[in-house]
Amino acid sequence: SKSNRREFLIKSAPLMAAPLLFPAFSSVIAAGSIDLPFQPAAPPDIQCEWRFCGKCKSLFYNGYPNKGKCSAGGGHNAEGFVFQLPFNTPETGKAQSNWRYCDKCFVMFYNGYPDKGRCAAGGGHNAQGLMFSLPHDIPANGNNQELWRYCGKCHGMFFDGYPNKGNCPAGAAHAATGYMFVLQHDVLPDYHAGARLNTDGWAPIAGNMDINVKQNGDWAFTGHLHNSGAVNIRFSLAASLVAPNGQAFGFAVTGKRIDGTETVFGRNRNHDWSIGANNPALARNFAQLGRATLNWRLVASATIAETIQKYLENLGKEALQKMINSANIAPGVNIAKFYLNVISAI
Repeated sequence: SKSNRREFLIKSAPLMAAPLLFPAFSSVIAAGSIDLPFQPAAPPDIQCEWRFCGKCKSLFYNGYPNKGKCSAGGGHNAEGFVFQLPFNTPETGKAQSNWRYCDKCFVMFYNGYPDKGRCAAGGGHNAQGLMFSLPHDIPANGNNQELWRYCGKCHGMFFDGYPNKGNCPAGAAHAATGYMFVLQHDVLPDYHAGARLNTDGWAPIAGNMDINVKQNGDWAFTGHLHNSGAVNIRFSLAASLVAPNGQAFGFAVTGKRIDGTETVFGRNRNHDWSIGANNPALARNFAQLGRATLNWRLVASATIAETIQKYLENLGKEALQKMINSANIAPGVNIAKFYLNVISAI
């Protein structure tokens, strides 16, 4: 009847206007900065990723995808321990300075003579980067390997612990001269940092994040967040480690959703993540991480479009279904079905 149709339109009007009346939520931002370490700091002046080449028996830097030039052919082949070598430290009676990285062949060579030795990439070695001071003639132990020697022919550092003395760029095998060097290896533990996370107000989410880095550059970014409020929330989290040498490393999860109590069916109030990969730059700067600063920024906002959709869909279907059930004549039923289809498509 006309009265039934008019009654239905009056009841449905506030529902159809709901998108105009629904409150608009602004983003909630939380941020933090923490001076690390969470564990004892690693020695500040040590560079990792120095390796033994199983082909030429030299000590070379393995921190780049390019493996340099090996005198036995091709690039170097890393085997065995990962060495951590001290730099920017004074020469003493038990530590010799002037050891340098050659940016042509990637080996460690002694730069203390006008003659720069023989490089596998041709000519003499070319010194770049840090100035290393390498310990010699001290007792070896489980984390310090002896039998590293200076080759008087090519001026490079090689391992003299095998009958085979490797391939010298100056020809034939390496020739040991001078001190008995003892090099430190595999002593730095995995790096770990973490923080508690939370926002306040209408978007109450809280949890934690953790960053774990291995000496070879493998990293894992894990965490957990829980929504204790009513509104569905979409969040993005960014974290960075800033080392004292200025190197920064970023980690993030973005555009993730956590349900509030407004979601009735299939509600998920938690979000857990675990992502990881390998970053060679983390391996190169591993010793710096012990004095890094952890910074994080958590941004949470209501999933406004989805909130309105769910709110209208659930409320609309319930209200209109009651009207359909209570309507006794065809015109009222047809109108109710029409509005139900409209709201379901919003």
